Amino acid sequence: MTTDQQSYLSIDGGKSELRLLVSTGGERQYGTGPGMSYRPGEDGVARILEAVRAAAGSVRLPARPAAAVAGLTGVPGEPEPRRRLAGALEEFLGCPVLLVEDSLLAHAGALAGPGTVVCAGTGTTVLAVGASGDSVKIDGWGPLLGDRGSAHAIGLAGLRAAAAAHDGAGAPTSLADRLVEEVGGTDLARLQQFYRDPALVARTAAFARVVLAAAEHDDVARAICDDAADSLATSAAAAVTRLPGAGRRVSCTGRLLTPGGLLYARLAANLSRHGLDLVAPLSTALEGGLILLRSEEPYRDLLRRLAPHEGGQA
Repeated sequence: MTTDQQSYLSIDGGKSELRLLVSTGGERQYGTGPGMSYRPGEDGVARILEAVRAAAGSVRLPARPAAAVAGLTGVPGEPEPRRRLAGALEEFLGCPVLLVEDSLLAHAGALAGPGTVVCAGTGTTVLAVGASGDSVKIDGWGPLLGDRGSAHAIGLAGLRAAAAAHDGAGAPTSLADRLVEEVGGTDLARLQQFYRDPALVARTAAFARVVLAAAEHDDVARAICDDAADSLATSAAAAVTRLPGAGRRVSCTGRLLTPGGLLYARLAANLSRHGLDLVAPLSTALEGGLILLRSEEPYRDLLRRLAPHEGGQA
């Protein structure tokens, strides 16, 4: 690294995986660490730090980076653990750290301006941002109360349909052929192991790929995917209704919503019925973190509004 090139760090932490980007001039380094599902009796700070350290272990961290941003699905909502996390990250990374929710990184990367982004990974968050920095968030309720249209919702619906078909109480589906493999067995001991798995949310979300693949030829799987696309489009439309200044543009992030894929096509059709246009993301959430650090509009005003609630500084 030359002395006249500043380095910036961008961290995107989801429920299934944490990714880290080191940007120095035109050079990019990428690292990955474990995801961050909620666990009873903890605030998540220690596991977030562990995930960041794991991701940093596969890159060459600069000695004196200019700044870092961490967009985390598990960012602490309470002030004290949030401050503790920001301080620990600043000590580890050696620079000021801006802490935000991961959907803000995704928005900046996908649109770099006004519009609405559907973040459909393990969970679901829809974020609309207007030209003046006003914002509206839809969903983000987690797997019990929301995450409508998410990988977890699709995977759970697929596993339930498979179990019902296995019992002869539901419509026949090829998903039933994968039930024993995914759960580990149908006896009591295997089911108990399945429910005790601390990675159960991510494990359930992973079954969404099985459902999407089956949807090409399976009516039950196709109906699950149609419901998911409808849920995502409905949430996006609700965001635009609440914030008309966001405009018609809608983009998306998440491995399930790849352009040309079945779920992407269904989402585009559903959005069109709401008068909204689905556009391909400009770049990744990690690149979006760099946009936030540059304080580009409309994110400068948005971050100013969030300042009393966000930890760290940029």
